Amino acid sequence: MSFAGKTIAVTGAASGIGATSATIIKAKGGKVIGLDLNEPAEGSVDQFIQYDQADAASIDAAAAALPASLDGLLNIAGVPPSAKFGPEKVLSINFIGLRQFTEAAVSKLSDGAVIVNMSSGAGIGWPTNIPNIQKMFEVESLDGVEAAVEELGIQRDGFENNSAYPFSKQCLSVWSMLVCTKWKDRGIRVNAVAPAAVETPIIGDFMDSFGADAVARMSNFGAATAENIANVATFLLTPEAVWINGAVVAADNGATGTATCKKNGLL
Repeated sequence: MSFAGKTIAVTGAASGIGATSATIIKAKGGKVIGLDLNEPAEGSVDQFIQYDQADAASIDAAAAALPASLDGLLNIAGVPPSAKFGPEKVLSINFIGLRQFTEAAVSKLSDGAVIVNMSSGAGIGWPTNIPNIQKMFEVESLDGVEAAVEELGIQRDGFENNSAYPFSKQCLSVWSMLVCTKWKDRGIRVNAVAPAAVETPIIGDFMDSFGADAVARMSNFGAATAENIANVATFLLTPEAVWINGAVVAADNGATGTATCKKNGLL
């Protein structure tokens, strides 16, 4: 797997899965345009664009600053459920802002480029929450998030359909599937990666928010390293993955498969 001659934009490039993805791409000969609120470590990206995924003006400016003819976009930037972030912020960053940036950045992608979105196994409940997801899709901009959160009764904590983080990832997973053919005339593929627990600095926030039962279920499958997940995300950018499109790839050591079998009475 080589990225020689390829240029990939990576959001959330200053830490965690984003930083690890940038390292992998550069180690395999590619160039990285890193986007983040915070500047990545020196030498870890080839160009840095400061970027706030909760701010419409910043999103548009960052998309405009991207170089032309990008070969891929890794949307890694996101926030956990936390006392620092209300449900409006979580939905703004994890879905509406990401969607706005992606749609603004498509004009900077080469034909045949790939978009990979970092979703989560926390979004597994999307099939039971379609009406609310459709309501969220109707939100046209960041300005509409607060009203939508109030209308839908979205809460900060928990692991339910109306919990901010799981709901944001439900929306992202479904959107990734919906738009997988939106740019098919240009050969642009769209996929998502859905990890469970990952050993990053924000893992404690998930444990605090999701509650003891959810934490216990997750702990049965261990925690991935950032590299485990970045390897999956970067693979989806490559020609070897050309026939993977519209997929939400569960990278969770079997958590999704087991939960699906249990739900359907197979376990």
